[in-house]
Amino acid sequence: MSLEERVAAGEVFESPEEVTDEYKELLTGLIEFTANSEFMGAYTERQWIPKAPSYQRKLALTAKLQDEVGHAQMQYRLCESLGRDREEMLDDLLSGNAGFGNAFHYPADEWLDIAMIAWLIDGAAMQLQHSLQRTSYGPYNRVMRRVCREEEFHLRHGEHIVGEYATGSKAQREKLQEAIDRWWPRGIMFYGFSDSKSGKQERMKELNIKPLTNDELRQKYLDVFVPKIRKFGMEVPDPNLSYDEDADQWHFTDPDWDEFTEILRGNGPVTQARVGARQEAFEDSEWVREALAAHHGQVQGRFSNGPQVAGD
Repeated sequence: MSLEERVAAGEVFESPEEVTDEYKELLTGLIEFTANSEFMGAYTERQWIPKAPSYQRKLALTAKLQDEVGHAQMQYRLCESLGRDREEMLDDLLSGNAGFGNAFHYPADEWLDIAMIAWLIDGAAMQLQHSLQRTSYGPYNRVMRRVCREEEFHLRHGEHIVGEYATGSKAQREKLQEAIDRWWPRGIMFYGFSDSKSGKQERMKELNIKPLTNDELRQKYLDVFVPKIRKFGMEVPDPNLSYDEDADQWHFTDPDWDEFTEILRGNGPVTQARVGARQEAFEDSEWVREALAAHHGQVQGRFSNGPQVAGD
């Protein structure tokens, strides 16, 4: 039975040995990208921990970033089990040879930017993450179940901040609308090029690596967030937005794909500064990794030499 027939029959694979090289390459590329996005997302938001407007907000943001680093760790480990080397993945990320989510190539200079990341961007990510709970690779769909449980709290964190501003003063509501205007196109852009311009989408769906394509995920995002924005009394910043009941889909203004292409090339508004700062932090912490590796080697050496007896 071919791999495609096994997928069509609903089979879930549990190890790399059960799938083809093509399957592993497509799967590893997706996982590495989502791991990089979690990693760089945490780095983007961390500057706001000491600047958050209250102690409770500081705690919530700290917990959120801790989750995101954990999500990156779980997905990097999955990539390792599929044959990728951890150091190589980080080198590729920091050298610009591997990508990460478009939202983290933009500045986050205001507290409401952090709210938009938690609400509109994490909300966009959750459409993908929820769908990946049905992926044909068992270890990945189990990781996604845990990720989705924790991401629900991130979404609530962002939505609660949005609610504060939406029910606040006129000035607060104006600031909220400005933030939505900034981040809405980035949420629509989140899923990448339309299916007609992305050659891998149909193949990934055929193998059930990625159960929903970019365009399908974008439609689900619109289903969720257009009503949410309107519920808060805010406007969706798209004069062309409409729902076609006959076609059962949204019509909307395409993102600026030239801008997206520049991001893919590493030329986003703050791409170089953010990756450069991450590279500096990575180099500064090298001694910690070396110390941990040395300690691990000593522990492994003690165990390999048999149990230690008191007084040895």
